[in-house]
Amino acid sequence: MNAQVSAQRPFDPPPPPVVDTLQGASRDTANATIAGMDAAAIDTLRSDVQALPASERQGLLNELATRLDAGNLTRLHDVFGQDAVASAVDMRAPADVREAYQATSGGTTPAALDPGPALPPMDIARIEAQQRQRAQDDFSAGGLDTGAISGPYQLSELAREHATEPAYLAELVRLADDADLLASVVAPLHGLYSRDSGGGYAFGGADGDAAREAMTHALGVAVERGVLSEGGIRHAAADSAGWADVAGRLGIDNVGRTQASSDAATKLESLGKDYDDAKKAVDKLDEELATHLLRAGPLDREQRAAFIDKFREAEGHAEVYAAEAEAGQALVNYVQANRETLMAAAVRDPQVAEQLVDSLGRLADSGHGKFALELLGEIQGTPGSALAEAFEAHTDTLQGELFERIASAATVEIVTRHDGNLQAALADLKDAFAPLKDAKGLFDGVKGGISSFKDGMAMMDAVAAGNFDPLKKLGDGFGDASPFARAMSGVGVVMGAIKAAESGQEGAYLEAVQGFASAGESGLNLLAGASKHFADAGRLAQYGDDAARFGAFAAKIAPGLGVIASATSMAINLQKTSDGGNVGYAVAAMGDVFGMLGSAVAVVPGPGTAAGAIVSGIGAVISAIGGGIGDAIDKHQTREELRGYLEATGMDADMIESMLGSGEAMNNVAAGLGISGEQWQAMLASDPALAYAPYVFKSVADGYGLQGDQAVELFKRMHAEDPQAMLALMREFGEKPQAGVDVGLLARQFLEQNFPDAHAYARSQETSATRPDGSSKTPAEIAEGDYAGIRSGKNSEIYGKAEDLLRANDNHDYRVRVLELLYADNRSDAVLELGIQYGVMPDELR
Repeated sequence: MNAQVSAQRPFDPPPPPVVDTLQGASRDTANATIAGMDAAAIDTLRSDVQALPASERQGLLNELATRLDAGNLTRLHDVFGQDAVASAVDMRAPADVREAYQATSGGTTPAALDPGPALPPMDIARIEAQQRQRAQDDFSAGGLDTGAISGPYQLSELAREHATEPAYLAELVRLADDADLLASVVAPLHGLYSRDSGGGYAFGGADGDAAREAMTHALGVAVERGVLSEGGIRHAAADSAGWADVAGRLGIDNVGRTQASSDAATKLESLGKDYDDAKKAVDKLDEELATHLLRAGPLDREQRAAFIDKFREAEGHAEVYAAEAEAGQALVNYVQANRETLMAAAVRDPQVAEQLVDSLGRLADSGHGKFALELLGEIQGTPGSALAEAFEAHTDTLQGELFERIASAATVEIVTRHDGNLQAALADLKDAFAPLKDAKGLFDGVKGGISSFKDGMAMMDAVAAGNFDPLKKLGDGFGDASPFARAMSGVGVVMGAIKAAESGQEGAYLEAVQGFASAGESGLNLLAGASKHFADAGRLAQYGDDAARFGAFAAKIAPGLGVIASATSMAINLQKTSDGGNVGYAVAAMGDVFGMLGSAVAVVPGPGTAAGAIVSGIGAVISAIGGGIGDAIDKHQTREELRGYLEATGMDADMIESMLGSGEAMNNVAAGLGISGEQWQAMLASDPALAYAPYVFKSVADGYGLQGDQAVELFKRMHAEDPQAMLALMREFGEKPQAGVDVGLLARQFLEQNFPDAHAYARSQETSATRPDGSSKTPAEIAEGDYAGIRSGKNSEIYGKAEDLLRANDNHDYRVRVLELLYADNRSDAVLELGIQYGVMPDELR
């Protein structure tokens, strides 16, 4: 007989502890989990919760207070303790949950209005509109906005007469608040709630009691209808005994400064000042470093790194950089250790709330953007909570430029922790922004391609995969975008720069962020701020002489800094040419960016994509800030200091003297032409006169549209034909280029006559439709090359050939440039008429 044996089913793994399930759970999951627990499960949860570190235990309770309904919060009394739950609910629960919890837990609730007889729903809107209008009429007729001493009593009389009209009362309070009459109602001397030296009300008796009762009732209705907030009353009560009286009558708790809130305010202010002072000193050093590097002339990778190391090791410099890092760490340590105390103090004290807002920016700038974002989510993530109301006065700041700043800083920090691996960082990035998905106001005025929280998360996925289309939409709509879309712009700008450097998509990235560059000062500052956060992360990686940590940063993150620096430089140059363009912050932000790029490039091996992105970024920054920060330090006082930094690079004495003489001019020209430090120094060694003619040489190269290796080859061919070629250029053109004279066309004629081989080479290069880096030339650049090919013969012949070019190419920019060049050679009305024939108006020609 055969026995039937069933297959053995493996045991199912045990479910995770409930405490793990609750952490990060959605609202529905959290409520279902707590509601389904029996007494034994509650006991187990209590044990697990008590085993948590105190900070994690409090964090879990805070999280649950924002998600659970009142009944389930009550069930947590046996887990966390009733006092702890009540405190968390008071600060973090939405208003409706808070009131329901207070009712079920025996607490107090704000004074409520007896709604009176029920009205048909269809009549409510009409009736309330009539009530509001009557309130406006009565307020005006009574002259309550005149500041009369009788105003508070008149207001209470109107409130008493219309006690059963909620819309009237709410509108009456709104009008009084706008007219500053509420300040008189609670004024210490003549207000309804003023007290005499004996503690009794100054306006006593039955009339006084009735006035206060009517006014309190009106204020309670105003709170219920959102005209006033409990948070606003708490903050007013911090410095007003009258408002404290109102708060008590309305059942509003957590009112009044405490010793803990005062101590928190004092300590936070002190730490903030310490950080500001330390950061100011570092910013000054960064600006000095950028100025020195600018004046040092074109350096190669190793020279630049040695130069920066020497500067940072100079007397007193290392201590300044260390002090900033230490001040930032002291601030974050204090906020982390006293998080609950600070949040509770902010609910009671407007001074602490303001200091916390300021601290968020400091945390972002000191490399702790992720923590700043976490605090922002805690503050704004639960609309209607006491904590959210405590920061209502700062909504514009919290949802404005500060949010953009925190978003980009947090993204840099999170991606840096993942060594630049965007795919690995995605989950952390999304988790970091998740607490803000329900925040009020962040999605108002939706434009720019981000209409919801979900859209923002999808943008991250797309950019991480190398699709910059969503980023381009954000840039194109940046000027009118919602607060959330503008913050997501900061995220996309950071992620896109890293992806572009990693995949060689620098051109596509720069095209995608063109909208930010064109959006004026706000777009420019977004790019500059993101660049600065990259540089801050690199500097912190160097702090403590952690070579391995900085090496990882340089290899994975610094190439992205190079790409975004190019984008920022593009924006700076664009704003410089616009009317009233303010580039001050952006130029200042480039100081430490320049230094970080310079020190990082030596760590990145080889001439590959990563190193190339950094080198091109250095050139872009030099091009943008050239002359913009040159006055940061006095040239004469620092000449010997600069000499010392150059000597540290191992550069020979003759080269150092050349750099000291015209390093800034050579740096600007080399950057503008895309010539590396190695190439420029080789050119300078073969013809030292280049130090006196950099701008003239640039005019010649620009005249043919040559860049990089093309410009270097032009120099070599000129030098082969005449070893004193640069001196010949100086004799011919002198200071004309620096005086703003365009000598490009004249230089072409000069080379054609005196350097025929160099001219022939340059002509062969300019006919190409691509630049040396393989990117496409603009129509205007192609036009310059084509026009150069017809600039020989009589004027009538040139005119005819130019018309052939116009007829063969219908691109408007191409035609404008051809006509500009033709008009520069032959200033006749015939050229203007030709332009009109081909759709170019005279005012378009420079």
